[in-house]
Amino acid sequence: MSSMPKFTFSRIGRGVVLALHTAAAAVSLNAAAQDPAEPLTPDSASVERISVSGRLLSSAAAAAAERRELPYVAELLGAEQISRAGDSNAATALRRVTGLTLVKDKFIYVRGLGERYSSTLLNGAMVPSPDPTRNVIPLDMFPAGIIESLVVQKAYSPELPAAFGGGNVNIRTTSIPLQRSFNVALGTGYNSLNNERGVSYAGGSNDWQGKDNGVRAIPAELAIAQQQYGVLTPINIAENLGGVNADNLAQAENTLRHLGTAFNRNIDINATSIKPDVDGSISFGDRFALTSDSVFGVMTGLSYDRSTHNIQEQERYYSVSGKNLTPLNRYDDISGTEHQVKLSGMLSFGLDLGVNHHLETATIYLRDTKDEVKIKRGDSIETINENNRSNTDTNINYEQRTLLSNQISGKHNFTPLNDLALNWQYTKAKVRRYAPGQIEHRYLNESQADGSVFSFLRRNQNAVNYSFSDMQDNTENLSWDTKLPLTLGKVEMMLSTGYAHFERSRNAQTDRFNFDTVGFNLNQLSGRFFEIFSDDNILNPSNGFKISNVTTQADDYLAAQMIDAGYLALELNYNYTVRLNLGVRYEDFKQISIPLTANNSISGSITDSILQADDFYPALALTWFINDDLQARLGYSQTTVRPDLREVTPVLYIDPLTDFNVTGFANLQSTDINSLDARLEWYADSSNYSLGVFYKALKNPIEAIELSASDGNLLMSFRNAQSGKLYGIEADFLQPLGFFSDSIGQFAGNFFVAGNITVSNSAITIQRFPGANLTNLTRSLNGHSKYIANLQLGFDSDNNQHNATLTYNVFGKRIAFAGVNEKGDAFEQPFHSLDLTYSYAPSDSMTVKLGLKNLLDNDVEILQQNEILQKRIEGQSYSLSFAYKY
Repeated sequence: MSSMPKFTFSRIGRGVVLALHTAAAAVSLNAAAQDPAEPLTPDSASVERISVSGRLLSSAAAAAAERRELPYVAELLGAEQISRAGDSNAATALRRVTGLTLVKDKFIYVRGLGERYSSTLLNGAMVPSPDPTRNVIPLDMFPAGIIESLVVQKAYSPELPAAFGGGNVNIRTTSIPLQRSFNVALGTGYNSLNNERGVSYAGGSNDWQGKDNGVRAIPAELAIAQQQYGVLTPINIAENLGGVNADNLAQAENTLRHLGTAFNRNIDINATSIKPDVDGSISFGDRFALTSDSVFGVMTGLSYDRSTHNIQEQERYYSVSGKNLTPLNRYDDISGTEHQVKLSGMLSFGLDLGVNHHLETATIYLRDTKDEVKIKRGDSIETINENNRSNTDTNINYEQRTLLSNQISGKHNFTPLNDLALNWQYTKAKVRRYAPGQIEHRYLNESQADGSVFSFLRRNQNAVNYSFSDMQDNTENLSWDTKLPLTLGKVEMMLSTGYAHFERSRNAQTDRFNFDTVGFNLNQLSGRFFEIFSDDNILNPSNGFKISNVTTQADDYLAAQMIDAGYLALELNYNYTVRLNLGVRYEDFKQISIPLTANNSISGSITDSILQADDFYPALALTWFINDDLQARLGYSQTTVRPDLREVTPVLYIDPLTDFNVTGFANLQSTDINSLDARLEWYADSSNYSLGVFYKALKNPIEAIELSASDGNLLMSFRNAQSGKLYGIEADFLQPLGFFSDSIGQFAGNFFVAGNITVSNSAITIQRFPGANLTNLTRSLNGHSKYIANLQLGFDSDNNQHNATLTYNVFGKRIAFAGVNEKGDAFEQPFHSLDLTYSYAPSDSMTVKLGLKNLLDNDVEILQQNEILQKRIEGQSYSLSFAYKY
């Protein structure tokens, strides 16, 4: 097998050189599959570049070829690698990258730094996040079918946004094909937890579409009443009716009762059978010659995924008395069912005007809907010491996340101007998180003398809670950069400069309402939900039914961001031996976040909500090409991580991932980061190895802390620690096992191993805060794991009909949240993941794939004081799919 292509520098532009290297790598690695008597000619090489796609070994080596050309430390996953491992979306694929772990199946931690320290670009552009509590995009929204490659850059370079912590993920979507293509795939799946019957409710949703039909939306009568009266209390309504007197108060109470009948009350929980998961995708692409040197291309695709997953969890909290910590004697058992629908569509057009000018548009639409019912059976602080009483809490959650991105970009090479290259892009994107009709209520269960259980809805002023949330973000992103290649003796140079402008606006609104049942008797409260809150019971004045909107938890705010940035960079390559990249970025950052009252007026001072900063962010990278196969890297940079819009807005909200109450803190400061990276990389034939070390010093790191320790009702917020540091070592490898052929048989050449491991340490120093009695003032960073390991064993048959991959992934324990009031820190325990994917291709156009997930049947556990605080049973997942391509 011939050698991998070596690094070269050419004035025709790095993009062209890179494409040639990638094609050459693919040809090199597929040469063994050709007839030995057939020579590799330039014509056959061009054909190979188009046809190679089946073997993971070749696709991994092609990705490595691109990685070695990048001037900064980075990792890359290609579409074939993602497909081969059986990953369904960007999040699950990225957990196989060196130094990365996955949190809540959505967010990545890079080198042990939380999701706030990672950033995401879509085809190089900043786009908003549909998650209301985090600045980064939930990566589970991006299905594998639209991904061309994932680039994780761990060392900063000045063309990237300065908000760079652990790493930047660039999701590069499928572009215009080299030839006509048609792909269709169908699949099904099942989880072992679904052997039990699930639960559902008559929520009025078109579940298979992943779109609410309006039944969950805030009732029109209620919205009108809020506009007319503001806070919905009898006194406030009476004042709007002309004054507080007996007649107006009676009319106000009657108005509130009638508004109660407008709510969707058809929410009784019923057992239901679980259907197998269904997914499918279809895509088409083609290119058309317009003239002898002009080509027009189109690429379109649509994917759909519907899945159902039963929920089995456990929780317990600590009863605090002085310094005595006593775990509750019994767990709260949580069961339920989550229905999820994912829909994605993409449409791209491309135009090549000769070899020097390329225009492309990309429209991407993503919709991710979750409809979840959770039932918690256990104790609260009121019933923990009463053996004959317990609670049943029901939570109904519906969340619809959408992203729409429209992008136009151009790449131009001006040959008469010394091959000056100009790249530009404009992206307009909007996201929405729509969560209507989220409901929670509690039933009390009392054991009777005859052994029966009497259950009734609690009699309380807030017996039932409804919430209606809607958050919309709109962004515009414009950027351009130029590259000018120059030659001075043995020195090849590339001078780069660019500009970027980013605007973001957010409108977030949440309405919360309570049902008051104090006037009901216990017999009235012992039925099903719809019976308790029938029209007759609500409208009967003797029951004293009331509704109220919860202004103390108002979560309405407006926010905006604006960033203007420019950079200047220089690349020097001396005699193909040493490459030096250095540059600096300047950013002017402005942010405002304004909390609103129930009457949509500004809460507090506007000046308290403004964050403004401007600074220079330098970066340097040095690459030494020791020989044709070995290269060493060294990098240094200064970057920042800024607080998110929600984190600096002093309003109360519920984190949808943890169910914790969270409040923002207006005085958060940005985190300044100094980073140092060193790495040694070896590339030989189809093998590659790397070994690197890294160090990061953090000033004012932002940490999530617990403000109160009331049992079962955690209140979290954010504060700046004084300082922090992170350092470690990481290694990765890709090695075919052909050298074992003589000792273990001829099939050894069909196997390969790949993997990576990261070992690191972190520490922060944090001061005490009012209202937060932190137990440990020196500890690890939130979310940091001391070790991460990813291993793969792959098999490719000679005829490429059979492919299999066994993948193992594990991370070390990490702090879920810091302990307070003498309680120790809560640690998420290591999760050992073992997955198997097997595919059979009876022909070049057909593939059948079998996937097995979590073969070790591990559970997710969070421990505090060496006791299980939270536990989630994952179950084992099985999938089967069929794909046809033309």
